[in-house]
Parts: sequence; structure tokens; C-alpha cells
Amino acid sequence: MHFWRKKYFQTLKEAATEASGSADWGDYAAFCAEYERGRRPQAFNSLERFMGTIERAPFAARRRFVSWLLHRADGREGQNMLVPFPLRLRVVEPTLLEWIEVEPGCSEPHRWLGGYEHLKRALELAPEDELARRKLVALILAKVGMSTHELPIGYLGVAHKELEALSEAERLIKNLSNDDYRIQFAAKIAEQRVLIEEYLRRP
Repeated sequence: MHFWRKKYFQTLKEAATEASGSADWGDYAAFCAEYERGRRPQAFNSLERFMGTIERAPFAARRRFVSWLLHRADGREGQNMLVPFPLRLRVVEPTLLEWIEVEPGCSEPHRWLGGYEHLKRALELAPEDELARRKLVALILAKVGMSTHELPIGYLGVAHKELEALSEAERLIKNLSNDDYRIQFAAKIAEQRVLIEEYLRRP
């Protein structure tokens, strides 16, 4: 039934199994299980019950759930099904922002909030946080790609700023321990640099 989104629904099925192991996450497990079966109205009824409960839970309980959820969702196909907008708005983001206040020396909430400033802060707090490092490099490349994607017809950014951003990305990947990631990022950085330098050489 879900052939074209098979991996999406497998992600939901796995999350339902994991969440059912926590006594406090039963309604979230039910949400994932119902969603995986294609029963969307029933799924979101379960999600509403879960959010109504966890919103009132102590910070430590919310932090535990949010950390588990974002680790489980990160990089997965169908991650937006695991973290639908109402859950992100009412539980995930408020908990991450509170986490920064409660544990100002912790890199994890900055990593999950994302964006340039938060990812930079995550690395300042934990230089060994390779996931935050990869996310920051990917973010830089995405921003540069927005400037170059209309080439050779036109350039949408400020070339010297993008070249500086690529230099920052090059410095960041030097500390990646995974060779595959480092090689892949280096190739993408080089590709973007060539595009910009060719544009600058145009008469």
C-alpha cells in the first residue's frame, strides 16, 4: 500500500517499537503505529493526547523525549512524519530553548535548533560534536548553492562572501574523523569554488 514511501513508514514502525518501551510515551508510540497503518485521524488524536501530557511534564522528562526523538529522526527518510509541525511547535522547540537556559554549557540543544549561530555555538561548546560539524558544513554549502544555482545565467550572492564561507567550510572538514564525509564535502566545496571563480573571470 505504501510502496513509494516504504522507508518513511518503516521509520514510523521502528519508532513505534522503540517508544512503546517507555511507559510515558505510549501515546506517541500509538501515533507512530496508527500513522504507519495509514490511519491519520486516529494517529493525530493519539499525538494530541501525548502532547497534552508531555507539555506538563518536568523538564528532564521532556528533554529525554526530545533528545531521543531528534536522534531517531535525524537523517531519516520520513523524519517530518516523526516530528510533525504541532509536536515541533508545542514540545520540541520550547524544550530545546529551555534546555539552553537550564544547561548553557551543553551543545546538544544548539545542534538540534540548527541555523548558523546555533551550530557555531554547538561546536564552541563541543568541538568533538561531529554531527553539529557536518550540519554546519552542509548549511554553508546550501547557502552558497543558493547563490550559484542560476549560473551561468546570473549570480545571486556576493562572491567574496561565498568564497570566505567556503574557506570556513574547508577549515571545518579538516577535523572530521570520517574520511568519507570529508572527501564528499571537499568535492562539493571545490565544485562551488570553481563555479564562483569562473564567474569572477567572466569579462
